[in-house]
Amino acid sequence: MGRSRSVLDGETDDGVAPLPPLSGVRVAVETPVRNGIAGWRRRPCRVPILMYHRLTLGAGGHPRSLIAERFRGQLALLRELRFRSVLPGEIAQAVRCGMPLPSRLVAITLDDGYLDTLTIGLPLLRQFGFTATCYLVAGRVGRTSDWTIPAPLMGWGEVREWLAAGMAVGSHSLSHRDLRTLPPSELRAEVGDSKARLEDRLGIPVESFAHPFNRFGRRELDAVELAGYRDGCAGVDLSDSLFALTRVSADYGSLGWFRILLVPVYPELRRVYLMVTARDRVRWWWAGQDDSSARWPDR
Repeated sequence: MGRSRSVLDGETDDGVAPLPPLSGVRVAVETPVRNGIAGWRRRPCRVPILMYHRLTLGAGGHPRSLIAERFRGQLALLRELRFRSVLPGEIAQAVRCGMPLPSRLVAITLDDGYLDTLTIGLPLLRQFGFTATCYLVAGRVGRTSDWTIPAPLMGWGEVREWLAAGMAVGSHSLSHRDLRTLPPSELRAEVGDSKARLEDRLGIPVESFAHPFNRFGRRELDAVELAGYRDGCAGVDLSDSLFALTRVSADYGSLGWFRILLVPVYPELRRVYLMVTARDRVRWWWAGQDDSSARWPDR
């Protein structure tokens, strides 16, 4: 996979003066567990993985876009807080090897392969000395997105330019369909054929996968592993699988909110909040019923 030198190897990102050594605080690597209750899963590792989509110069109509100046502000804050970038694959490999990870690591991911990932995102990433992974929809490279508001996507030449700058790529399926809805043959094509196409056109191993719409089940996780990927990314819901690493959406909110997203246990805190508020909603509903008509809601 094309990428810059790894901070896990004790080397710095390209083009930026080295930061002083980080403190000895470590992020515990946990053994994945199964059979969580109430949607709870213990994550393999709690390194923040940020998720972006489009980057724009001004406010636009795309539902998952971030203005370039806000992206610049987030990267500046990461630099100020002495974070270093790492790839999702490096996180997964550290977990497999039982290797403790340094504190203040962050993974930056951009989904879909929009042209503005290159034209807007790449200069800012290089300015602040961070690497990132772009997850490409292999069957739509060089075209426009057709799973959301249409927007131009990088072509193969632009993807190679992204890689030449020390960035990484992964697969975001063949056509960005909800994998859960597909029959087995189409699921295998979306996961496996996308990997083969990217590797054939780019001449590099593609070992990381991002689930379209962040939706997956046990079948989809197995398909990603069987296709030969080494790791995968999903959304903010807790997962104990290296093929559905938890990510947080960083393309909205203030810098104060962005700081909260960097808290290693943010996804767990979010889950607790949702569990508590859901219970409160049931209590409020129950308290509002007359004794004669009180019953549990149907759903």
